[in-house]
Amino acid sequence: MLKVRIIPILTFNGFGLVKTKKFSNPRMVGNPVQAAKVYNSRGVDELVFVDIFASRQNRKINLKLVGDVIKECYMPVGIGGGIASISDIKDLLKIGADKVVIKTKALTDVNFIKEAVGFFGSQCITISVDAIKKEGRYMIHNTLGLSIGFDEFIKKMEECEVGEFVLNSVDNDGMMSGFDIELIEYVSENTKIPIIAAGGGGELGHYSDLFTKTSIGAVGSASIFHFTQFTPHDIKMELASKGFPVRI
Repeated sequence: MLKVRIIPILTFNGFGLVKTKKFSNPRMVGNPVQAAKVYNSRGVDELVFVDIFASRQNRKINLKLVGDVIKECYMPVGIGGGIASISDIKDLLKIGADKVVIKTKALTDVNFIKEAVGFFGSQCITISVDAIKKEGRYMIHNTLGLSIGFDEFIKKMEECEVGEFVLNSVDNDGMMSGFDIELIEYVSENTKIPIIAAGGGGELGHYSDLFTKTSIGAVGSASIFHFTQFTPHDIKMELASKGFPVRI
């Protein structure tokens, strides 16, 4: 059986690490290079680093900073933010990224995602899927004013043969009150694409609940590490005590 992956997600605003609640009100929480160093020392399975304002501000991610983050990591690293061309992906892989995380370009240019998968391989392309509930059904959250159905978007990305989804519940983001189990299980039952579930972890029981009630293999978190005493190792020990395979 594959081991469950625990993945810290670092969100960046161009100046420092921030943490949002429901994708709003970003709060400064630290330095990305120092955070990467700490997570590396704690033996996390992977790290995701995303500049959440790069596309919105029509700028590229800071490659020097990304390189400094990656230098601290001996685990796989996924990088996202402002990716809009094949050259952008090449630049990130060149400085050591293992995969890239794409959202905005996936919403506006499916052909680009197909091209990226064809050029770099499925394992390199991760798609950020930000779900928000509106009038009783899930939609894809975005700041572009687009109305994008959730199932429609998932299907398009499947057809592109992307390697992975980071599935985030906007309503649960930063609330630390538990994961959207209904959303996560719905997606895992309706796609063969591997999922990193995110949004809502605040205590150890939330993680054992997540893996007990869904069939996913990875979880991404931020707030629990920023605002509580719990570490990735604590989550792994909680999951191991419930019989889930983890890398200690």
